[in-house]
Amino acid sequence: MVMRVAVPVLPCRDVQAARSYFTDVLGFDTIFTWETPPSYAAVIRDTAEFHLYAESSAGPARVTVVVDDVDSCHDELRARGADIVEPLADRPYGMRDFNVRTPDGHLLIFSQPLTEYG
Repeated sequence: MVMRVAVPVLPCRDVQAARSYFTDVLGFDTIFTWETPPSYAAVIRDTAEFHLYAESSAGPARVTVVVDDVDSCHDELRARGADIVEPLADRPYGMRDFNVRTPDGHLLIFSQPLTEYG
């Protein structure tokens, strides 16, 4: 057995608004939406996939997205208007990363290892 990928499923007060943030600001593409207005949606960019579902009472999640060029990712998302709440920096835990907050309060940590995984 090989585990291929884990897909975070994020609760959202407004799935359409969350989907729009992921597509318009973070550069994801919509895979599908379910119902009108949507109560569930899936978005993807390269191999990073998120599912979004309608939930008014759930707390925010923290998700790390490992990228191959965190500096260009930071520059692109900043130019697109992402809510960067922790600046790009080398961290003592061996990663270079920055944090983006979504409208629902989820924290997306875009990260790149400072050295190759061992």
